[in-house]
Amino acid sequence: MGKCEIDGDRIYAIVSKGPGRKKEDALLETHEKYIDIQLILAGTDTMGWKPKSLCNQPTQGYDQKSDMQFFADKPDAWLATESGAFAIYFPEDAHMPFISPEHIHKVVVKIATT
Repeated sequence: MGKCEIDGDRIYAIVSKGPGRKKEDALLETHEKYIDIQLILAGTDTMGWKPKSLCNQPTQGYDQKSDMQFFADKPDAWLATESGAFAIYFPEDAHMPFISPEHIHKVVVKIATT
């Protein structure tokens, strides 16, 4: 579990495993520097999505070090991503991952946009 470098900071993977969160306990997140490829290995991750351009409730400013910004907006769509499937999120996509009543095992591959 944890971070696995593939091509330094340009491409790396984060392996995570644990209980899913409730929708009301999560926030939409965005990234400026990376594309996320979220591959579900076990469980179903019902991820929320909304165009970043329509998010207007930031909970904080953009954090360059973590490449994250969070929003309290509600997702416009939900995508039930089952074991063996993946979802791709670009910098213009706000997403709310790890939503599930069960445990989730997943790999998130981060690909630098520049």
